[in-house]
Amino acid sequence: MPALATLTLAALAAKAGVDIDTLKSYERLGLVAKPRRTVKGLQLYPGDEAERIVFIKRSIELGFSTAAIREMLGIGRRQAMTCGDIYAIADRQLADIRRRMADLKRMEAALEPLLETCPRRGGLANCTILNALSQPAGVAAGD
Repeated sequence: MPALATLTLAALAAKAGVDIDTLKSYERLGLVAKPRRTVKGLQLYPGDEAERIVFIKRSIELGFSTAAIREMLGIGRRQAMTCGDIYAIADRQLADIRRRMADLKRMEAALEPLLETCPRRGGLANCTILNALSQPAGVAAGD
């Protein structure tokens, strides 16, 4: 059986499309195994590790937590992941994204009228934004 090809730190980072600091941070987070080292201290990674790095990078881009990525990678899991397991994790992520989007829409709806009523000049006493933010939610300034 032929030996698995290996890549240096720089070669792996280049192949996966990440910088070296990103790769090292994935290691610190426990998403990528520590490399083996040669006698001269050269760090060598399995040649197929680039695919894992790309998976991690894309998962982070989609907002998955480190815990969810670990779970999808099967880190610390005794049994193999199934497509259904991955679906459940991704479904939770989508629900979280939708919740955050709804929160952002509520914040936008609250902030937009404050900007529309702001006189943009004068002293702080007349600042409608500052006055509104100084009141409990749901209380109009001047009530």
